[in-house]
Amino acid sequence: MYLTAISIGDAVPHADFDAAVDSVFQSSINLCLTKDGGLLTVVTASQADLPQGIRVDTPDNFSFELVHSGEEVTCRDDQLLFRSLTIGLRRARRWKCDLPALQADMANPAVATAWKCAWQVLSKGQGCSGYETNTENLFFSDNVVRLGRLVKVEEAIRELVDATRQHDLTVTRAVGTLIGLGTGLTPSCDDWLVGYLAGLWCAVKGRGERAHFISDLGKEVLRLSSRTNAISRTYLSHATRGQVSSLLIALAGAICQGEDSDKLIGIAEAALRVGHNSGMATVAGLLLGLAVWNGDYLLEGINKTELRSSLLKTLL
Repeated sequence: MYLTAISIGDAVPHADFDAAVDSVFQSSINLCLTKDGGLLTVVTASQADLPQGIRVDTPDNFSFELVHSGEEVTCRDDQLLFRSLTIGLRRARRWKCDLPALQADMANPAVATAWKCAWQVLSKGQGCSGYETNTENLFFSDNVVRLGRLVKVEEAIRELVDATRQHDLTVTRAVGTLIGLGTGLTPSCDDWLVGYLAGLWCAVKGRGERAHFISDLGKEVLRLSSRTNAISRTYLSHATRGQVSSLLIALAGAICQGEDSDKLIGIAEAALRVGHNSGMATVAGLLLGLAVWNGDYLLEGINKTELRSSLLKTLL
């Protein structure tokens, strides 16, 4: 079978490479590069562009499950060669996002309104996710463990937010608590960190102390990322450089440009639909990252009970 690529993320090697199939899903394949062990992700046309992604023009109802884990893959002369599949890369466009260019200004009333709209969409999405938060039920069965983890997560996020506001670079404990924690193929706290880093990159606005903080935070994330799995580690690594999925940058852009609510709701809902709860966790991180430096009044408008409920539904 021969398919053609639509787009190629900037982190995909520009030269020939060798790899092996790491994991296979209906709408994606993860490839492990032979040279450095990094992961690439091949996705169907309906999926988002990714920093490490190759998005392919696939027919309706196509499944990558014709490919098998462990098989060798080569890229030669702009062709990605599997045993039963060839993907032409020559005509694909290179894709790269630029989060700092968004220059989030939460003091702008239109931007603040868009942020609030996105939070409402997140809250509504959590309410429809099938996980109901009931205070009494928290103290039964495995919810005791869940509640204990929630306390740890709350403390770590509070510590990280305070450190971010103060440009305090001693954030090792908070990052170490979050990485690898949570449910999902990519642990939900990792997803939250990806979104948080994205929000911070949007709000850097050429400020040296902010850029310095993000750089050092990124180094801590990379240093501690061995605590999570290879797929999640890949997304964290790219987020430290300000590179995230096209769905997330579309939402960040809509907020930073003060998009009207009708259009923003659709963009937010698309970002929330990623994975089982990855989208919700990433969007929650993005919204907090956008507001932490110049949008405290937005966070103050969210009561502690609502925030706690949001964390429980999203991260654990």
